[in-house]
Amino acid sequence: MPIDYSSADNVLQLSFGALNRGSAPLAFPKRGTLSEYVFKWLDPTTTSPHAMRPSEGRCFASAAVEMWHRAIHSFLCSVALSETSPLWSRIAGYYSSHFVMRAFSHAFGFFKSFRRRKIAQITIANGTLYCRALQDRPPGEHVFYWQVVNGYPPFKDNPLFPLNNERDERSDCAHRNFANYIDHINAFQLLRVLDDDRIKNEIDKISRIRRFSVTLPERDAYPDISDVQILAYQRIVSFQEFLDHRLTSNRFWKNYRHPVWSKPFLSFNIENSGIEEPTL
Repeated sequence: MPIDYSSADNVLQLSFGALNRGSAPLAFPKRGTLSEYVFKWLDPTTTSPHAMRPSEGRCFASAAVEMWHRAIHSFLCSVALSETSPLWSRIAGYYSSHFVMRAFSHAFGFFKSFRRRKIAQITIANGTLYCRALQDRPPGEHVFYWQVVNGYPPFKDNPLFPLNNERDERSDCAHRNFANYIDHINAFQLLRVLDDDRIKNEIDKISRIRRFSVTLPERDAYPDISDVQILAYQRIVSFQEFLDHRLTSNRFWKNYRHPVWSKPFLSFNIENSGIEEPTL
């Protein structure tokens, strides 16, 4: 069954709207709440779509924001390890980008259930959210979540959101796989992380790279940390801008759109007239 985006924008509005009510908690739900819901909804003995309560639907919104926070934290780890661990700096940078793709996908109402081996998609009928199984035997999440974002009509041809094919030499996933599985990297030294001021300065440099000017990392150019980090940063900012535009008065998003622990390092700015080539 192909991906249907006809409900995606309304799903986003309804799920975040459920977190904007006076009785809705501003805290995140307990760990694993959404995956447990999806496991129950995709019960193979039931063929009809599951009608969701508002308290269930809002978990897609909170999961999207929490996944975006993972992206931010992974990006900070990548920058902090840039000098002494190219291996883990590179991997953390890749996962920063991947978590942004999951954040968008959850906001649009998609979730890949590892235990059910199915994709859950949220649709809308008569103002009610319903969960249905989108695909049996779906692709892996490092293909699927990127596929969801790449296919979303407003992102058509956006260079920040390509397909993620590990067989393409110039792709996020191929570069990640090279870092994970190639032998004899031999790039190790005494482990030291950058101090807070250095992290902030490096991120300031990244923010001055012109939007969309960076290219996809190339497998044979490993570790290619500059491209990886610039892409991750611009994708993180794109998610914030996307929700800012659509959720102008949502109290949950306002509370979490700039996490306290990121404020010493991130301004979420991109200088559109900045430099074109990375100089990191």
